[in-house]
Amino acid sequence: RVFLYRTQSTYYFINDKYSYIFMQKYNYIIRFKNMDAAKTPKASLIIACYNQSDYLEKVFESLLKQSFKNFEILIADDGSGIELSEIINKYQNKFEYPIKHIRHEDKGFRKTIIVNNTVKNSNSDYIIFIDGDCILHHHFIKSHLSRKEKKVVLSGRRIMFDKEISAKISLRDIKNSKYEKKSFWWNNCKPKDRKRGFYMPFLYKLINSGKKNYWVFGSNFSIHKEDFISVNGYDQNIIGRGLEDVNLSKRFDLRGYKINRLTYEALQYHLFHESKPIPHTKETENLFINPNNFYAENGLNCF
Repeated sequence: RVFLYRTQSTYYFINDKYSYIFMQKYNYIIRFKNMDAAKTPKASLIIACYNQSDYLEKVFESLLKQSFKNFEILIADDGSGIELSEIINKYQNKFEYPIKHIRHEDKGFRKTIIVNNTVKNSNSDYIIFIDGDCILHHHFIKSHLSRKEKKVVLSGRRIMFDKEISAKISLRDIKNSKYEKKSFWWNNCKPKDRKRGFYMPFLYKLINSGKKNYWVFGSNFSIHKEDFISVNGYDQNIIGRGLEDVNLSKRFDLRGYKINRLTYEALQYHLFHESKPIPHTKETENLFINPNNFYAENGLNCF
């Protein structure tokens, strides 16, 4: 679409992306990019973080390489130090939308709460969830968006890098896409993870042809926002590492949602870090692993 209008000796040409001003008197053209205040991102990418600012910087670099660009980034910060804010500020003007930094005080592992709060601050009707230690394949966002459906949850898995290669990988390795080459990491992950490093989108229909549901992996899943809201998001009674993803998966199942695999399409590369033991008792595990209602009473409605 092109619009043309004039005032005396000045002509204005406007299309969807640029505006041009031609001043006949001076035989001069000015071009500038249109700023659309009403523009809405096609996806909201929510990154759950706790410290590890060097890892987040690598994630940002992989986001700059995405083949699909129209997404916003929201940081769900579980109480990190100032270093994380400094990395966010460094990349603040490098994406199509400002990075939103949602943070609460550090009171231990409270991912369920900070992620729910961050969802409330998102602007897109489609949400993609990752963690701040997962570098993304350049088609990651595109893969999630191309398969989206109402009442369908999409979930991929991770290629788990070992300690050696996680320490060695540089920003340059990400900028030049070296990290996507299997020769770069093949000997630095377990055999079961290697098969997850193959980009084979043509398998999507085949691996999702059965009736059995997949299960959600919190660092690599996506869903329509209204569908996430309908189960009231994460159960915020789950405090401490573990159980939040399996609980959410079970509630998606109770709601009647299909959970499809993006294992060979939405690829991500997990950087090694030590993990604390899962702190839950057997009674707590049984309570959250087997919910009897799809709706979490203590969830998104708290914000």
